[in-house]
Amino acid sequence: MRAFVDTSSLFKRYVEERGSTEFDRLLQDATEIAVSPITRIEMNAVIGRRLRERSLTPEQATRLRSETEKDFQSFHRVIWSETLEKEATKLVYQYPLSTLDAIQLASGILSEADLFVTSDHGLFKEARKEVRKTMFL
Repeated sequence: MRAFVDTSSLFKRYVEERGSTEFDRLLQDATEIAVSPITRIEMNAVIGRRLRERSLTPEQATRLRSETEKDFQSFHRVIWSETLEKEATKLVYQYPLSTLDAIQLASGILSEADLFVTSDHGLFKEARKEVRKTMFL
């Protein structure tokens, strides 16, 4: 099973938070993880923010960056393309999505994943209208 995972859920793989246990179970069933072309940037933005907030130590941030970079080598990454831009643009007119959420949803659609996984309430609400099987963590 290919699972498209947005950044809000993927972060649960690296830091214990609500939904981490469910995410670990999901990973056992997934044969492939698909991510958006913006996920790497968003992951590093979350790590940087948590470092500035001091909810991560510099050592933890370094470890997280290393782990995520290693994992990104095995993820299916949706490629940035004109098709992705058109799909995301269509979605911002259909739904009240932020730019980044529209890119995540468009990426999930284009990835042809069997499951769309998010921990963002707004994105989940709209993804349910576009993707056959969605999961909220």
